[in-house]
Amino acid sequence: MCVTGACGKHGPLPGKFAYTAFSSDIELAPQRQLEEIVAMTPEEMARSSVMIMGIYNELLRTAASLEDEAYRRLMIECITKPKVTFLEMYPTDQDRRRLFDEMVKLGFFNAEDDPDHVWPRGHMTPQTYLTAPSSHNDFYNAHPGGLALTVAYNIRMADAYTQNYRQVYGVPINRDVSVVGLLVHEYPKVWLYQWQNDGTWLEEPRTVYDDTWHAHCIYVTAELMHRRFDSRIVMAMAAAHQLSLLNAHMDGRKVVTNWTGLERVAHFIKAAAIMANVDPVDYGLLEKRNGDAILAPQPAEQWVTHLADMNWPYTMGAAHLYTEPLLKSFAKRELKMTDRDLSARPFNQLKNYVWSQLSQITLYEILVREGQEAAEKTLSRMVAA
Repeated sequence: MCVTGACGKHGPLPGKFAYTAFSSDIELAPQRQLEEIVAMTPEEMARSSVMIMGIYNELLRTAASLEDEAYRRLMIECITKPKVTFLEMYPTDQDRRRLFDEMVKLGFFNAEDDPDHVWPRGHMTPQTYLTAPSSHNDFYNAHPGGLALTVAYNIRMADAYTQNYRQVYGVPINRDVSVVGLLVHEYPKVWLYQWQNDGTWLEEPRTVYDDTWHAHCIYVTAELMHRRFDSRIVMAMAAAHQLSLLNAHMDGRKVVTNWTGLERVAHFIKAAAIMANVDPVDYGLLEKRNGDAILAPQPAEQWVTHLADMNWPYTMGAAHLYTEPLLKSFAKRELKMTDRDLSARPFNQLKNYVWSQLSQITLYEILVREGQEAAEKTLSRMVAA
């Protein structure tokens, strides 16, 4: 609709831009039969992926590059032999029930849950970064090795932030903090996301703010408190999620801002401190002001860790949103899956395989740049009925 009277004076409108096509250049593993994919284990999928194995080894090399010896040992442990030790302070069912009740009373847990739900068994013998998915079943990098993929990418972003803050502002940021912080922050997921027989995995329990986003955040903060790591790296655990959370509204023409993230990080620290049985003020994480324990201003290391923990919006809000429906349509039409298959192991395994070999982002970019036909042709190169 022309509203200015100037329509047509500058030539025709350009229409949709033709982005670069690249799907035909992608090197893929030989095509597998669906039956073989359905039978694969998470480890077999991860080890068959050039992408995942490359990323996993990159994390090990990155860990070896850390200057701080304690950080280096911690990062390697979390990648290869992880364990969550703070729960060993609560060895019996009665101990965990008492802790659970305390967390409920303080508003950190929901009374409708139970200790076995918020702290599932197996905390000392979980899977490793090689097989762990990164998020809930329908979120981001939700496949074997997805956790390694998320963290390795986030570390690359942190390195870029660190370099640019150093060069532009002259701030002496310590690289080790964000590197180990980003990986260690996520590692409770190797325990929480336990694989199930239907090709899905357990998901995080609801904790602070009664949601399922932050369990790993408060658990790992408690873990490093329990191990008595320095307050700088413990702060990186707590600050990774919501340090910059902003609540803004308009008052007439004036923008009123409230940086609620500062309060949330303090809340995470308080929840973790209960589980670790420490005083967060004495630990050096919070400071007393007007009778309350609040978060002090944080240096660049904590902001870099937070800003780089951002692999998920694009992968989840763009890639997953469009590629899962595409994959379901392909599965029904080309692989002859039934509606029952689509909510059971056959489709879950297909999804796990495709994401782990190709990635959600790559398939999404093929779809938006080249169209559905090219995306489905790529899938056909990977799997056959």
